[in-house]
Amino acid sequence: MAEALAAAFTDNLLTCSICLGEYEDPRVLPCYHTFCYGCICDHFKRTSSPNRTFLCPVCREKIQFPAGGLSHLKKNFVFSKAKDIITQQQAYTGTLDSEQTNVAAVTQANAEMTISCEKHPDNKLKYYCEEDDTIVCGDCASTDHYRHGIVPVEKLANANRNKVKTALVKILPKLNMFKDAVAKETATEREESRLMTASIKKIKEQAKRIRRLVDQREQKLISEVTSAGYIRQKQKEANKDARELHHASLHSACNFAQELITNGSDSDIMIHSKALTERLTAMEKIPVATLDISAKISYTPGKISAAGLEVMLGQVTVQSQPPRTCRLEENLPNPRSAPHPPIFLEKAKCVNNFCPRLKDNKIMYITGLAIDEQHMYIVDRASEKTGVFTHKGQFKFDFKVNSLFDVTVSQTGHLYITSRGDKCVHVYSTRGQHLTTMGCGRLEMLSGVTLNRQGHVMVCDGSNKSIFTFHPYSGQLLNTIPLSMCEDPIYITVNSLNDNIVISDWGSNSVHILSPTGNQLYQYGTYGSGDGQLGYPHGVCTDSYGHIFIAAYYNHKIVALSPQGQFITNIATEDDGLLCPMTVAINPAGQLVVTDEAGKVMTFQYLR
Repeated sequence: MAEALAAAFTDNLLTCSICLGEYEDPRVLPCYHTFCYGCICDHFKRTSSPNRTFLCPVCREKIQFPAGGLSHLKKNFVFSKAKDIITQQQAYTGTLDSEQTNVAAVTQANAEMTISCEKHPDNKLKYYCEEDDTIVCGDCASTDHYRHGIVPVEKLANANRNKVKTALVKILPKLNMFKDAVAKETATEREESRLMTASIKKIKEQAKRIRRLVDQREQKLISEVTSAGYIRQKQKEANKDARELHHASLHSACNFAQELITNGSDSDIMIHSKALTERLTAMEKIPVATLDISAKISYTPGKISAAGLEVMLGQVTVQSQPPRTCRLEENLPNPRSAPHPPIFLEKAKCVNNFCPRLKDNKIMYITGLAIDEQHMYIVDRASEKTGVFTHKGQFKFDFKVNSLFDVTVSQTGHLYITSRGDKCVHVYSTRGQHLTTMGCGRLEMLSGVTLNRQGHVMVCDGSNKSIFTFHPYSGQLLNTIPLSMCEDPIYITVNSLNDNIVISDWGSNSVHILSPTGNQLYQYGTYGSGDGQLGYPHGVCTDSYGHIFIAAYYNHKIVALSPQGQFITNIATEDDGLLCPMTVAINPAGQLVVTDEAGKVMTFQYLR
């Protein structure tokens, strides 16, 4: 029981969310999230802003760099000692009646423990320096804190514990308010997803009814044309028969009369002249039917009206109201303000161009690209390695992954690399340390990988024609989205503007845009090289404005679309030196980075 408790305690509380290992020298940020000292130092180096602030990897709160450096971050002594206490308690498992007893013992020991001084390990931190607001040992009190207000910890601890308890009791209702708000938001998201799915279903049903009416009208018009044509044909056949009959009769009488005149005897003339003359006179009065060339069958198309179609198809109405803000939110980081409408340059400018090389100095066959604040992570399928480069192209180091394909990088400094050989996603630190795997036994033909706004790992599986979503730390499968609309899905990305999923489908030479729940919203592309056409689309990415960028492999161009999948412009073409573009990504400066089959990495400034 104690071993199970220790394991659960370690997995749930003593694991750093950056390195996924047990805490080493745990430090607490002002937001009260704890990380290894080395991990938070590395995170600061990678993500710090010019004004020396960085975001907490968990809650995204802005943290100001401590005046004395990161070493002045307070240690989480509770986490440091908790595992030791758990281990000590295992020795008494024979006398403990239950897991609850063990937990109580751990809690009691945790409350009674005394921390040792770093400078004087044999001394306990039993005193509190009021001037420096820190706990010290006796030796430190008499030297470093000489003449300061020194009070025994035991005299102040209970009073301070009660202060914290009072503050906690006061804040708990606010905690419950936020808990309820999060629960309501989750329920609202589910309801919105349900309403969106229902609305899309109704739109499709209405369009189906309109198409059915159009089909019925089409058949009726075709039937009218066919019926009129049939009647006309029968009339013409009857007229033709009558004309042929009259012609034959008249021809026969005329021939007989001519023969009678030429070769007939006087007796023959006398015998036939009266009857023949009467017949010829009668036949002369038979009218000759003329062709009715004025009666033609024609079709006059009706006016196609977009407004009329909108009336029939209906419209989408979005009702919303601004959320109420509570006073606590005034102290939280401001949400990102809406950007100004972007303006595309008439001609994108190439601001950087290099050919990355690994240690073997061979041309790279690049199928994956990810970028963070410090580095580019480039997948080379030829050598089965991931290379780490600066934004200017300087090689740092590389590491090998079996039959790798694509890569993405998280805010917490984790690399997620798809491996077709191992049929799983390998998780590495940005320093090249292997941490764990996910998706083993579930995935087949892995290709593109990306992260959604929640930080969940989304993997495109071409064999299963599905997107698998995993928890970034536990590797638990969270969701599966079928891609029945795709023939050969390959690369994916999630639009940061609206969480829509963008998938390149080289089998159908198109790109599909899905809602976060997997409903198809838009589709762009057919085979070809003109506007609205794609040839073998590969990598896809989006910028902060929601623009979609597609690497059109056979077209040697990068296509830019609106968030709704409408063509905007071609960012770069073969004239810019592109040869079969493979991958695309946005760098921290908001520029578009492109790799091609020739092993080039090109960076384009495309907005004013």
